[in-house]
Amino acid sequence: DRRVHSMGNRIMTRLDRYFLREALPIFGFGLVLYVALGILTNVLPRAQWIGTAPLLAILKWMALMIPAAVSLALPTAILLAVLLTYGRLSRENELLVMQAGGISVLRTARTFLLGGVLLSVLSLVLAQWVIPWANRASVLVYWNALVPERNALFRLAGQDLAVGPYRLRFGSYDPASRAVTGVRLETWQDRTLTVILAQSARVEGNRLIFKDYQTYTLDFAQLPLPDFNTLDEAQTRFQSFIKAQNIGPPGAELSIRLSQSQQDLEAQYAGGGFESAVPLSVWWEKLRSSATPPRERLEARAQWHTGVALSLANLMVLFLALPVAVRRATSIGTALATALTLTIAYYVVFTTGKTLALTGAVAPEIASWMANILALGLGWWLGKGVYR
Repeated sequence: DRRVHSMGNRIMTRLDRYFLREALPIFGFGLVLYVALGILTNVLPRAQWIGTAPLLAILKWMALMIPAAVSLALPTAILLAVLLTYGRLSRENELLVMQAGGISVLRTARTFLLGGVLLSVLSLVLAQWVIPWANRASVLVYWNALVPERNALFRLAGQDLAVGPYRLRFGSYDPASRAVTGVRLETWQDRTLTVILAQSARVEGNRLIFKDYQTYTLDFAQLPLPDFNTLDEAQTRFQSFIKAQNIGPPGAELSIRLSQSQQDLEAQYAGGGFESAVPLSVWWEKLRSSATPPRERLEARAQWHTGVALSLANLMVLFLALPVAVRRATSIGTALATALTLTIAYYVVFTTGKTLALTGAVAPEIASWMANILALGLGWWLGKGVYR
């Protein structure tokens, strides 16, 4: 019995190695192909803006896109590998021989299932630590090194920027002095508003340094103002409304410490269609915090659920690919066409679900998981004799 058991283990180990030799080259090819396509879809729409940029800066920008592209490409590379591997084994009756020897189709997929789990863990690691850093860096490289303006602050002009307890707004960016002009910084405490107005300001690390500034603190608890009988009464009431004011002399500077640096603000608000630079843990903290505003809570729910759903897509797509490969991949052309069809269908449903989640049209807990639920249900339905 021990000899039979030992021989069975060796056969299974050889079987696993056999499947790996078949699938790994296809998986590697698919991963490189889909990552390259993912990067090109980001580069081509912006090609007109980076034509005169240094080659090294362009290559650095493209390299920073790789982590996000890998996360998106992993499920499709798994799908391609499973369809082509099982399709060939099925066409040449090798699967039939294995089944005749008492080896189930599900058993042959043990290596793939283990790989799907490992790749899901890898995707979660990328989403938490690597992709946010790379996305942040790619935004900074693009706006500060590739586009003609050579600085991302011009993209922030005219926006209301939330910076910790402050709201920051400026009218324009002056590249000659590297300063923003027409600056307003405001913060509320209960019904008291403090506003700093300045002709210009510059960012140094986490400090915003105003020049030619005016500071006002207004108590809105004094409003609405009553009808006044005398000028003295009106003056007294207005003095209680304006709690404090500080007008600096010409050329004077005022320094305020911010919770974010200039690069943080550029990465968060510069825009340009880049992926989010927020880790999953930050979305989770916002989701659990009772102080999170409703709109931000909805975004946190959508982003967290879609991030986790995309990481687990490696397993869901694998669960669908196995019965499809065994039953439908009768030729290489059919396998490739099926892989392309399922890939497009999955990401169309996934993108639609994410959009519905972000807009609140459908609960994020449902919309974000639509693609995975459909893949799981279709795989179970097609998997008669494989899973049941």
